Amino acid sequence: MRNSTINKLIGYGILIFALGFFLGIFLMKYLQMLMPVGSLITFIGVFYFFRKTDLNEQFRKDPTDDFLTYFWDVIVLKLWTAIFVIWMLVMDLVLLTKGFLS
Repeated sequence: MRNSTINKLIGYGILIFALGFFLGIFLMKYLQMLMPVGSLITFIGVFYFFRKTDLNEQFRKDPTDDFLTYFWDVIVLKLWTAIFVIWMLVMDLVLLTKGFLS
């Protein structure tokens, strides 16, 4: 699977999850069922990322990049993805154990 496909899986999964979360709280609670769908799409993308990727290569700094470019392009994007994945896990557990939110 290509990197662009993996990035799309992760990005669209986060988007579907966030839509399910916010629309489910503010519009109709049944739209919260999009949360597990978005989580599943993101987890598939993360799985293929770890399966295909050499982490040493992913976090290697390109000699032409300055530190700020490296920081934003590599570290921050991976950190935000990890934060979203943790949020997805927690919210899916809440959805499964307590039912619909509000």
